[in-house]
Amino acid sequence: MGLEVYNQKRNFKETAEPEGKKSRKSKKLQFVVQRHAASRLHYDFRLEVDGVLKSWAVPKGPSLNPNDKRLAMMVEDHPYAYRTFEGTIPKGNYGAGEVEIWDKGYYEPLNKSKGTSADKLMQQEIEDGSVKVVLYGDKLQGEFALVKIKNGDQDNAWLLIKHKDEHAVTKKYDAEKNIDPDSKVTAYLESKKKSKSKGKEKVISISSKPSATAKERKLPETIVPMLCKVADKPFDSEEWAFEIKWDGYRAIADLRGDKVKLYSRNGLDFARKFPKIANALKLQSYEMVLDGEVVAYDSQGKPSFQRIQHLEEDDQKAVIYQVFDLLWLNGHSTQELTYLQRKELLSEALVANEVVQYHDFVLENGKAFFKEAKNLGLEGIIAKKVDSYYAPNVRSSEWLKIKVQQTEEALICGFTEAKGSRSKFGSLILGKYLDNELVFCGHVGTGFTEKKLKDLHSLMLPLVRKTSPFKKVPKTNGKTTWIKPELIAEIKFTELTRDLVYRHPVFLHLREDKGVEEIYFSPEDKKEAAKNTSPMHTATATSSIGKKDLTKTIGGQKLKLTNQDKIYFPELEITKGMVIDYYQSMAKYILPHLKDRPQSLNRFPNGINGMSFYQKDAAEETPSWIPTQEVFSESTDKYIDYIVCNDKAALAYLNNLGCIEMNPWISKISNMDKPSYLVLDLDPLDNNTFDDVIETAQAVKYILDQGKIEGYPKTSGSTGMHIYIPMNGKYTYDQVKDFGHVLMQMVQIKLPKLTTLERSLQKRDKNKIYLDYLQNRRGQTLASVYSLRPKKDATVSMPLAWEEVKLGMRPADFNLFNALERVEEKGDLFKPVLGKGVDILKAIKLLEYSE
Repeated sequence: MGLEVYNQKRNFKETAEPEGKKSRKSKKLQFVVQRHAASRLHYDFRLEVDGVLKSWAVPKGPSLNPNDKRLAMMVEDHPYAYRTFEGTIPKGNYGAGEVEIWDKGYYEPLNKSKGTSADKLMQQEIEDGSVKVVLYGDKLQGEFALVKIKNGDQDNAWLLIKHKDEHAVTKKYDAEKNIDPDSKVTAYLESKKKSKSKGKEKVISISSKPSATAKERKLPETIVPMLCKVADKPFDSEEWAFEIKWDGYRAIADLRGDKVKLYSRNGLDFARKFPKIANALKLQSYEMVLDGEVVAYDSQGKPSFQRIQHLEEDDQKAVIYQVFDLLWLNGHSTQELTYLQRKELLSEALVANEVVQYHDFVLENGKAFFKEAKNLGLEGIIAKKVDSYYAPNVRSSEWLKIKVQQTEEALICGFTEAKGSRSKFGSLILGKYLDNELVFCGHVGTGFTEKKLKDLHSLMLPLVRKTSPFKKVPKTNGKTTWIKPELIAEIKFTELTRDLVYRHPVFLHLREDKGVEEIYFSPEDKKEAAKNTSPMHTATATSSIGKKDLTKTIGGQKLKLTNQDKIYFPELEITKGMVIDYYQSMAKYILPHLKDRPQSLNRFPNGINGMSFYQKDAAEETPSWIPTQEVFSESTDKYIDYIVCNDKAALAYLNNLGCIEMNPWISKISNMDKPSYLVLDLDPLDNNTFDDVIETAQAVKYILDQGKIEGYPKTSGSTGMHIYIPMNGKYTYDQVKDFGHVLMQMVQIKLPKLTTLERSLQKRDKNKIYLDYLQNRRGQTLASVYSLRPKKDATVSMPLAWEEVKLGMRPADFNLFNALERVEEKGDLFKPVLGKGVDILKAIKLLEYSE
């Protein structure tokens, strides 16, 4: 970047900053972190590279907690001499404000290379967008990474991340709590706040005494909060600030007078529901009215709406009131102050603690902030105009919500009867008000666990009515029981059709914090739906006609993806394009389990209800960039050219052929005669329930524990379960199969009334689980972990932790709509299957001893 930009931005006759010159004075590469109060407080992280300081502005400051991914905006290079600069940048100059050194020291590249200088290595890493260093500072020590955010036209957004090492911390880290007591920057900020508060049009200071007449005149007893409109995508703008969109309950806290009030947007009393928050609010120093969100955090530290609904079962330790606005302070309404003015007053007035927290914001950089929210698994972001006033009970275009996934609320108006293995009900009938009339807006049949099915069913039964609540009775997909439209469901979906029907909806949870009168289609909804070319799929739901073709570049390979609108799963309206998108989103998890393994193709060119066929031999038109492996088949007395799926492009190619599921060999092409793992297949028959499968899996776990064998369970995605045991290619197929036989014999002895080893279907007892160890043969394939299955519920073969293998769990709990969210939360539970193998001889000795 050079120092030209640095010099152009500064008037060195006015500022004490050093002029831009390259220089180098020490053998070790230096780093510095400067705390800089300019238009807003931030930290400047600077690394010496080739005689200059490569620089990033870090709004929240560095962190020693690896869970924190700090946004770092790359700025112009600074001269080497700047590393010792502290002092005042005069008003009117670029970056005007106060600068001080927060930390300094030297650093080394983490990935050293013989024959390459540290400078050249760092230049290359910066160019590649991935910088890894070891810092030796007073405060910052150990490994850090700077990772560039690839975000369209924005070229300067990075993330600063601490690696897990002996210097990392697990507790919350705040750079602002690690500053010198005599900080000149802090003194400068305090003086700036005082001068600002004096010049406000409405003179509101924290020390103002409350005025009884003012508070009664300015605000009503119950306030309906300001609401957001919806924006399609994130954006950057100097006129906007951006906050996290919390997945919780919106709540107003009224601290006027002696009694603390905490209530929902429709006036429900939250003080009893969240006593810990209500008690914490009593400790505030000033009379205020606050707007915020009650948030419950899960075990991974993420906001969880499901947890907040079941707080009676918890101890409320993880509940926090995130305060993001101030409506009234010490006798005065603050609603006619700008957003930034209200935020400034709120940050001064609020006494933050473990339960009540000030919710911060970022300015201008909405795209990078949205991407970071998405990476962290958050619901989305809120954009707020910096000069906007607070307008109660108004859905304003000056506040916009930008969601990572589309979610909406709808009224439950009925349910269809259960079919197959599904209990209680099949799908929910959804409705919403349009111009004061209740209208049908679709079915939702996915997103339910067994517990959700039971709980929802018990809530709906008291609301049953004889007639439809719709003026125009919709055509439903089964025998329907109608109910009073009083329960509110939150769903996620892909789009709203022009007929105002939600496509591909997935049930998330009930909303108890909203009123029925709030569930309506807005004029914006109608306009957005009118743009959509997708009509309601009542007539075409079972059709396999697709029209949409597109050309896409994936991993450098150009692919023609045909008939993307073709329906593959009729009941759920899942298209071929959605199947391809699923596998692309899951690629980093599934590809390690497919790589370097021959694939047997099971093709469904017209969806799950159409004709399907197996294909092993690669067709002549298979692209040359897709690897194949020639294998001699004794059964056909010829060589078969198997396709090998090693990357995202090959995965998309196979999906485009109609491969809904992926079926890899259990050995690699580099070690064809020695399997990577042993598979125990628990295969139920007609009269078995999935609870029978669970009981059998638990018996397998008992036997494995006896032999100190690590086994890894997954649902088959159909009716059974697979348990994988790593072998690491150390044994032949016959050795692995014989070991599997031993294990299954022990399971059968433990559960003689429930299981069988009888291979013949004609002789097999229809009430028993077949213990299949014969999958462990050369050329045998099973549906891969994370593979979709061609079943009506679009189930996924999902790995499980053993504690999840319990009665009540069902294969349909894991499907195309929720698989990625689960795996991003839990990681690849099947990764150890590809690792160190079991010692068969040692395990058999332990099993003999246990007998």
